[in-house]
Amino acid sequence: MIRSDLTRLAYLAAMKRDVDLQQISVIATQMRNLQCDIDILRSKLQTRDGDFIFDPARMSGVDLIWRQWVDSKITRHQSGMAELALARELLLDRARLSFARAVALKKLNNKCPKSNDP
Repeated sequence: MIRSDLTRLAYLAAMKRDVDLQQISVIATQMRNLQCDIDILRSKLQTRDGDFIFDPARMSGVDLIWRQWVDSKITRHQSGMAELALARELLLDRARLSFARAVALKKLNNKCPKSNDP
């Protein structure tokens, strides 16, 4: 194999590794955002549960509808987190492979004699 071809191949493998790592980073950001939303909703539920002042919403039962909405929103966010976790695991497998490929090609490129160039 010509060294310049091996150099280009190593460069492409490094680019692929970087793309895979960037995709993992995007998913991690999405997961953090969803977890932040879940934490905010749970905080609002706790605040509401700890508040015992006279409240027309409690007297009319509207707070139960709000609680159901918050619970369903948290459930949707948790489903989204599960989907993202699965996607992240699949990407991690792909990233491990691309990382190993990039390292192997870099080592091969470093060991390849320069006299092979035309």
